[in-house]
Amino acid sequence: MNKRRDLSVEEKLDVLKKYDELPKMSQRQAACKLNVSQSLLGRMLKSRQEIEGNALENVNSNRKRKRAGKEEEVEEALKQWFTKVREKDARVTGPLLRQKAEDLAKKLGKDDFVATEGWFHRWKKRENISFVKPHGEQGEADQVAARSWINSEWPSLIAKYPPSCVFNADETGLYFRALPEHTYAFKNEKTRGTKTSKERLTILCCASMDGEKRKLLAIGKSKNPRCFKGVKNLPVDYTANSNAWMTKEIFTEWLTKWDNELCHDVLLLVDNCTAHVVTVKFKHINLVFLPSNTTSIIQPWDQGIIRTFKAYYRTGMRKNVISVIDSNLEQELCTLRAHEIAKKITVLEGLHLAYEAWNMVSKITIRNCFRHGGFILCPKEVEAAVEKPTDLSTELYNEWINIDEEVQTTELVTEEDICGEIQSKRFKENMVGDSDEEEPDEKPPSTKEMLEALQILRRGIQQRGDFDVFEKHKSYEDMIMKLAEEAKIQSTLDVFLSKN
Repeated sequence: MNKRRDLSVEEKLDVLKKYDELPKMSQRQAACKLNVSQSLLGRMLKSRQEIEGNALENVNSNRKRKRAGKEEEVEEALKQWFTKVREKDARVTGPLLRQKAEDLAKKLGKDDFVATEGWFHRWKKRENISFVKPHGEQGEADQVAARSWINSEWPSLIAKYPPSCVFNADETGLYFRALPEHTYAFKNEKTRGTKTSKERLTILCCASMDGEKRKLLAIGKSKNPRCFKGVKNLPVDYTANSNAWMTKEIFTEWLTKWDNELCHDVLLLVDNCTAHVVTVKFKHINLVFLPSNTTSIIQPWDQGIIRTFKAYYRTGMRKNVISVIDSNLEQELCTLRAHEIAKKITVLEGLHLAYEAWNMVSKITIRNCFRHGGFILCPKEVEAAVEKPTDLSTELYNEWINIDEEVQTTELVTEEDICGEIQSKRFKENMVGDSDEEEPDEKPPSTKEMLEALQILRRGIQQRGDFDVFEKHKSYEDMIMKLAEEAKIQSTLDVFLSKN
């Protein structure tokens, strides 16, 4: 009888990689080519997701069998906690880890657990953790890791996909009502200070190397804001939770929806934050994580795409506020101030502004940012710059654009969350509100109000626009009249059905 052959994680990954490169053949033939038994190959293909997941989770690549310690729940909790603090590049020592293990054990109801030196040594070995001295400054280490990944890992990835099938995605926080904090005023004029509005959305942006943009995903705090009442279609995809954060569940839903739309394979580059580490295996999307602490150096979104998007958003929002002020100056008792107007911007209006800003981000900008990160080697293309308001200095403008740069966009995992998940006793649910209390409860305009508004627009265009502008307005009028007629038919039908 042949002696059973156990493979390490590294050896299994190598076999799976070679299997993918084989031409189409039976599993038995493939096993012979790869010098493994057919049963072993079958088990590896069946558990492929777990094997690849172990590699991503830094499991010891030389380990052949998964052995648990005396307190498996405590070990898993400590590993999750260690992963979180290392994501923030915190320095962690042996005594700190042992103390944290005992703290987590108490939260798991294991008061008798003691983190001995022997247990700690075996846990480190199982989880592939070593005690190292950081070399040089952190910035230098990040640069080295970034360049190493671009030079060693990236060529093999790009060889399998054309630029149109290589995407990068990332979240950014957006204070959708924020205006600059400074203003010009007469020297003897008294100005009132106002707090910057920190009403926020989290926006997930995604685009390919050749500039193809995916539809934005916006995450708010209210599931059904009042401003959504009667609205049939939104300009972006929208979801919500109590913190307006990206979570593992939301990211999985977004990926699943995209995967179902695809008919070809794509490569998606993302950072390795907790919300992005999903367990689902997708048919067409190959999810690849960028190295830790390198995204500010190589991730395209951090090279200028997000900044350009926010510059267009804030410029558009500011223009809208100024338009409202100008239109109200005709009123003698006008008391509206810019920040008061901005505070009335609804989530719906913010989504439309985000949609318009995203449309204005050019393919050239996206390609240049992929190039700046090291993903493309051809020369930089000339792109149009976003116009800076003339009344703002460069310093104040940059401060305004970057006002929400450090906003938390992904879920925070606490020790209680870790212990609760492991014990499978408590489930943390997002408390999603049904409405945004700060937004006015506006009724949808009636057909009569819409037609009256059209008449006002027609008079204004006749006095200020030329024939071409009037023709465009006429087509818009026709569309509104069609909607009004459809609403009338539906209303008549509803009355008829209610009587019968």
